[in-house]
Formats: sequence, C-alpha cells, structure tokens
Amino acid sequence: MSDAAAGKYKNHLLIFGVLLAIWGILGWIDVGNLAQGGWAEDGNNAVTQVLPGSPSEAAGLQVGDHIISVGGIARTDAEGAARRGRPDVGETREFVVERDGATTSVNVTFGELVPQRKLLAHASFVVGFCFLVFALRAYMQKQTEATMALAITGTFLCLAFLNGPYFENYTVRNVNNALTTIIIFLGVAALLHFLLIFPKRSAYLDRANAKRMLYAPGLAVGLFITYLIFATPEATSGLNTFTTVFIGVVVAFYLLSCLVTVYKSYSGSSAAERDSQGLNLMLIGTLAGFILPLVVTVIGIFAPQVVLPGQSFYFLTLILIPISWSMAVLKGGSSAPAAESSSADE
Repeated sequence: MSDAAAGKYKNHLLIFGVLLAIWGILGWIDVGNLAQGGWAEDGNNAVTQVLPGSPSEAAGLQVGDHIISVGGIARTDAEGAARRGRPDVGETREFVVERDGATTSVNVTFGELVPQRKLLAHASFVVGFCFLVFALRAYMQKQTEATMALAITGTFLCLAFLNGPYFENYTVRNVNNALTTIIIFLGVAALLHFLLIFPKRSAYLDRANAKRMLYAPGLAVGLFITYLIFATPEATSGLNTFTTVFIGVVVAFYLLSCLVTVYKSYSGSSAAERDSQGLNLMLIGTLAGFILPLVVTVIGIFAPQVVLPGQSFYFLTLILIPISWSMAVLKGGSSAPAAESSSADE
C-alpha cells in the first residue's frame, strides 16, 4: 500500500479505536466484580504459586498440588468449566488435588482482589490504552503506510490488555473470546509487519505470499484456540502441554523476529539516519519493552514451574513499545523504498 492510499482508512480506524476505548472502560469498571483465589498454575493444572494472605493459602492449597477438579467439575472437562464461568466474590468451590501421591480436598472461598491484584488489573488497562492511543495518535497526525501499520498493530494488540465487560451468556462469551483471540494474535503478527515497513520497507514484503506467510502463524494460533473454545475437547495433559508450547513458540518467534528486524534496521543505517528516523529511541524502547516478556515466555515453555520474583508485572515494560515506536515513526516520516539490508530473512 502506498502512503497516498493510507489516509483513506483514517475514519474507520478512529471509529474502531473509540469503540475499543469504550470497551476498555467497561472492563475497567468491571474490575471491582472480579474474584480472587490467589494461586497460579503451569498450564497443566499444577500449582506453581500461592499468594501470601490469599483465599487459596487460607484454604491450604500448596505449591506442587495437581488440581484434579474444581467445584465438582474435572479439570479435563473443558466444556463444563467454560459453562460455569467465573466465580463470584464470596463463592466457595471445592478443590480436589493430588498431593504427595494422595488425594485431598480444600475449600477455597473467593475474595475481592487484593490491592496488588487490583493494581495489576488496572496496570494492564493502562498498557492497553497506551497501545491504542499512541498508535492511533501517530496515524491521525501523519497518514503513511508505516503509521497505518502501527495503528493496526496498536488497535489489535490493545485487546490483549483491555479485557472488556464480562458476559454471563455462554455463547456470547465464547464468540467474544474467539474473536478477541484471533484479533490479538493477528496484532502480534502486525508488530512484525510494521517493523518490515519502517524505517525501510523490506524487500521481503515484495515476495509472493509474503504477507500471508507473515500472518499465518498468528492466525493459526487464533484459529486453534477458537477450536478449543467451541469444540471444548477433553483438556488432557497432552493437549494442555501442546497448547502451551504451540502458543509460546509462536509468540517467541514473533518477538525474536521483531528484535532481529529492529537490530538489522539499526545496524544497516548510518548515524545520521538513526538520528533522523528515530531509530535510537526505537531500539531502546524495543529492547527495554520486549526483553522481560520474552524471558517469561521462554520460561513458560521450558520451565513453567519456575516463578520469577514479580514476574506478573514484567509485561508493564511493553508500555515503552507504543510510546517509542509512535515517536520514531512521526520523526522518521514516510517509509523508504525496499532495501535488501532490512529483509527479515537475510
């Protein structure tokens, strides 16, 4: 797409952005209705963390417990768990767990979010709004192929942090979750697409089916999760492990590709180009924003039982990405013609 054609979608993206902002505000309001149990799992029903002072700690849930069922619904019963929905504050559910080779049960009474969790929930919305606002701001100020790609990235990825309102209806909830998931993973792919456009348009994008190949892994993950949402196959250990690894590998692929692409753009530019195109700021923002989330993603794949201190807040560094990228793309202007030196697969 040429810079001249990029402006015709300005109103569409602006309206979409406003709707997403409203969606996020409704989700922000709903934070007060969230209930907390206070434990974390490795994706395969093994407890990896029990928060001090949480309802799960008070009930006796322990790190290393393997959860067999919750509230009478087996963890392998994906449809039963999905239909039941989220717990209410004050609701008690029986957890049947396997511990040291024996089966035991604990009753967890869900409570209101503790201040730390409320802060985490609100911080997530702040990150989401930064992706939405800064990306759209750049596009509203200057309509180019690069700013449009950034606007699409921001509006898609903000849904990873703006949870939106909760739907009691099972079908509506499923449709919402499926659409949101697909959009989020297309947004992850759009991250890389933007970096292949700015500051120099990569020759890779001129190849046949280049864009399809670029978005295919993200779309595949989105469709796979959509299948899990609607088909609700038995949540076996094998399926859980495959899902965790599949998602983790695809996300790590995109994040690593983004880092490599930024590095190639930076190393292939002169000192004057780095300054004029905002690449110094972009490199710092990208590295500082991506490294900690990438570490958590890799650990989640290969050592899910490892919990780093404060890792729940590592994602906050992502806020540096939309800020630095929007500043850089406004400073850099239009994307330059295709350059072999910035090709993603050199």
